[in-house]
Amino acid sequence: MKILILILFCVLILSSAQYSQTQLLRIGNAVQYSYEGNSEWIILTTKKVTFNGKEYFERKYYQPWFNLNASTNLYERIEGDSTYYVFDQNNQDSLLFNFNWQIGKKFFTTSEGNIIDGQRIDSIVIKDTFLSNDTVYVLRNFSFNTSTGDTNYNVIPEYNHLSKKCGKLNEGMWIYLTGVKIDGVRYGSLYPYPEEIVFSEDSIYIPTLSDSGSTKIINASDYAVKVDSIISVGSFYGYWGNFNKPGFEYPFYLVQSVPGFMGDTLGIIISPHDSINVSFFNVDLCPFCDLEVQNYFKDTLRFVFTFLDGNIYSFSKSIPISGEGHPSDVEDEEILPKEFSLSQNYPNPFNPSTKIIWQSPVSSWQTLKIFDVLGNEVATLVNEYRNAGSYEINFDASKLSSGVYYYQIRAGEYVQTKKMLLIK
Repeated sequence: MKILILILFCVLILSSAQYSQTQLLRIGNAVQYSYEGNSEWIILTTKKVTFNGKEYFERKYYQPWFNLNASTNLYERIEGDSTYYVFDQNNQDSLLFNFNWQIGKKFFTTSEGNIIDGQRIDSIVIKDTFLSNDTVYVLRNFSFNTSTGDTNYNVIPEYNHLSKKCGKLNEGMWIYLTGVKIDGVRYGSLYPYPEEIVFSEDSIYIPTLSDSGSTKIINASDYAVKVDSIISVGSFYGYWGNFNKPGFEYPFYLVQSVPGFMGDTLGIIISPHDSINVSFFNVDLCPFCDLEVQNYFKDTLRFVFTFLDGNIYSFSKSIPISGEGHPSDVEDEEILPKEFSLSQNYPNPFNPSTKIIWQSPVSSWQTLKIFDVLGNEVATLVNEYRNAGSYEINFDASKLSSGVYYYQIRAGEYVQTKKMLLIK
């Protein structure tokens, strides 16, 4: 009997996790929609924000190839595992959908005069969408006349489909979902986007003219990207620079822009999930007059990139660079780690809480999980995309029994496990 109860309990836990509708509401996850195959747009979950005491995920909306800098931010949240809210135009927490609703549940969307447009759940099916064993809600559109009380189901388009894992599968007959990126993995067709190209540091700081400063350009996408040019936004400074990675080196000199002629390109290719270091040194404060006209500098360098995925498009990302007299944000920050590491928890043994510290030299999807001696997962402390850096988190084991436990970090291809002891 105990074995049967244990099996049923495990099935219940696995089922609730399997159908969780939080995949898209994780930083770094994205969806792509298409309108009749002629235009596409991407919705990317970027960060967490708080409004009126409630925590939302900010989702950036933009269209590649048209204006990558133009975006509309959406703010959404999940309460528990089922209730989906959106921060609406009236700055209110508005219920969007409840995944516990059953067949026949009606909910209204818009209203015009005496006619109310709405939807009801026509059926709920388990099927493979972009992810396996997905729960899909078939929503039938209708219009309701408040004056006559008549309901009309002959509304074009008649049906929409809502996936519990992937969000909206379609909006009518012309708009449909083409692909998703979940926890670093692409499913279906999803174009690369600028947020997948990141600098390892927020800014570059060169303490004195003889020193150097650098940043790593990381391509976290599944497509090759080319560094076309570097542009000095508003100065006449000169920069000696160098691109380098194992087996490759490219020195250059930058005055206003490099390369110096319109139409030329640096042609530096960064392969998918690879990176390259770019450094600057021997800053010339007056490359034209050959004099040091001042003993400090402050500038912004704009890098122009092109994705090489068959649907080529260009975009740019900027990073501030500064020197003596203008300490940058980096100066007071912790230096980025050069290697992965997972420290021993402290205190150890512990009761009931302990601190876990780890560091990652690259930005990646990171998970930190706790397991018992039988290998059963008992807690997930981290499961999200994080930038390169050092992190710490407190683990509260007040609900667990005394004994040996293991904590494991996964960051990209790095996996490390350590043992800890809970004594009550």
